[in-house]
Amino acid sequence: MRVVFLNMLAPYNPMQRSIMDIMDAAARDLGIDLVQYNAEYWPGENLELVRRVVSGSPRPDYLIISMHRGIGVRVLELAEQAHIPVFVIITSLTPEEQSRIGGPREHFKSWLGQMVPDDEAAGYRLAHLLRDSAQGLPSGSPGGRRGLVALEGRGDAYAVERSEGLRNALDGLEGVEFLQGVYVIVWDPKMAQRRMSLLLRRYPELQLVWAANDVMALGAVQALEDAGRHPGEDVVVGGMGWTPQALQAVREGRLVTSLGGQVLQGAWALVLLYDYHHGRDFASERLDWHTDMVAVTRDNVDEYLRLLGDPAWAEIDFRAFSKVANPTLKRYDFSAQALFKQLRSRSPSTHPRRAP
Repeated sequence: MRVVFLNMLAPYNPMQRSIMDIMDAAARDLGIDLVQYNAEYWPGENLELVRRVVSGSPRPDYLIISMHRGIGVRVLELAEQAHIPVFVIITSLTPEEQSRIGGPREHFKSWLGQMVPDDEAAGYRLAHLLRDSAQGLPSGSPGGRRGLVALEGRGDAYAVERSEGLRNALDGLEGVEFLQGVYVIVWDPKMAQRRMSLLLRRYPELQLVWAANDVMALGAVQALEDAGRHPGEDVVVGGMGWTPQALQAVREGRLVTSLGGQVLQGAWALVLLYDYHHGRDFASERLDWHTDMVAVTRDNVDEYLRLLGDPAWAEIDFRAFSKVANPTLKRYDFSAQALFKQLRSRSPSTHPRRAP
């Protein structure tokens, strides 16, 4: 069973390494021949990479991809023409594309399924977490409302959905005044830092910073600290992604939270494709998987830092999540808590069972 992962996240996306390391661990457990390619930033280069992969030798049995920078439909077309099944993770088609194309196994029969975070719910929850975390700060404006600014992404479906979640939250978020949202190239910390500096000059009383991902959030923290503010004491900042740097900032109290979990989706996709390849079609449960993004805070960050550390993956047996490897398993449990349960049940010297 040969699977190719086309990692189309931006080349400087700090989630890349974690996603690929976790997938390597899952592939070893499942006996999958996994080949991973880091795509380039420019859409044309990525399409050329897809063409080489689907027409090369040996051909993959399956592709795992994420959809970025407007080329998702074209990637699905190339895979369909080559008769290579595809599983999508992390980010999918835009709403406009979905209205034309539909979902897995509709227009494109080779599009087997997808697993993406519930980004809209994550954007909504982050706004509420920021409001709740600010309760202990000194009072905000004279009216008692706390000013919120947003560093937003654009273009890719996940960025749009996270911003929609923020807007939905603001409709009923008591005690919060939305000051302004600005767009940032999503993986550019320097741009986020510059935008934050400008917002701080315009709104020196701001107390809540909503960021569409961890890189933006950390850029905002740097700008705030450069201006003499104290994140975690007189302003609260939150992001999304579970990047190692962000989790460390949560541990230090400089970020109040990072919502994440999408780094696990490549491994979960391998479990589903393994079962499909061996005659257990995951369609019996669903085709379109929407996973909750879990909030890491100072209360639980040490557990997640351990989970995302390199040694942890050697202690987890990903076969335990497969219905083929466990015929009595009725439903998939793709959750961080299921991983924690395994880690807690194993001693550091215990090694997972490998596929032959």
